[in-house]
Amino acid sequence: PRYDHNFSLQKLSIHPPKTIIMKLILSAALVTGACAFTAPNAVRVSTALNQHIGSGGMADTRDPDAFADEDPRKSISAAPSFEEYLKQRDAGASSAEIAAPAAAAAAPAAASGGGGGGGDLASTLKDLQGPGQVWGDLGIAEGFEENDLKGYENFGKFAAAMESTGVAAELGAGPYTIFAPTDPTLESYETLRGPITADIVKMHIVPGKIASADVPTATLDSLNGPLVYRYAVRKHFVNDAIIGEKTFGPYDDYPMDVECSNGIIHSVGLCFAFY
Repeated sequence: PRYDHNFSLQKLSIHPPKTIIMKLILSAALVTGACAFTAPNAVRVSTALNQHIGSGGMADTRDPDAFADEDPRKSISAAPSFEEYLKQRDAGASSAEIAAPAAAAAAPAAASGGGGGGGDLASTLKDLQGPGQVWGDLGIAEGFEENDLKGYENFGKFAAAMESTGVAAELGAGPYTIFAPTDPTLESYETLRGPITADIVKMHIVPGKIASADVPTATLDSLNGPLVYRYAVRKHFVNDAIIGEKTFGPYDDYPMDVECSNGIIHSVGLCFAFY
């Protein structure tokens, strides 16, 4: 007899084998079981304040800027920086004292200098004691604790550069504001950028006497052109150098508002011409 293929296929489609039916039932059971363990899609409303969704779709979680509101409950106080927190902790401050708002959120805090006392700018820089730096992790191999004092970064190189370039002789009666870079700062510049010229020295000298608290609003025209001020991450910057920089550990910070007979000195940890 003649075998009819069309009839066999039609019969198979109408009456599939039991093995196929069992496989379909088992597959459906597995899918149903997996769905039981899948978390339902729920819309969550964020309660975060000052949240901004960036271009990557992630929330910007940076701390909001400090501000004072008529309603004290809505005010945001300025939290201490990490360096300030470490200093307060090392000094034995309580948790409440560490969490207290900064005294001057809108302007860099004035710190007493390690010298001064009425001398002129050039002579004061020669003897001015800079920030105290700790050993950090490099001290372990030398037998020191990380928080032990390694030394002070002073300003002899900048004072010498003022003399050697002739800038000191060009200065008049003043007053002037000097943003004095530390010795390691100038050494880094010489290693990575080149020699310290008169133009670089002049970039750190601004005519007029400008207190650190007035830096954000002052006109910063140095003897070698205008400087750029900006406020970011709770810090004040001039040409990318932090004004009022704090050090790690319990030692002296970068000296600020050092009074001189012909001006004032603020120390910085970056050469203005570096970038």
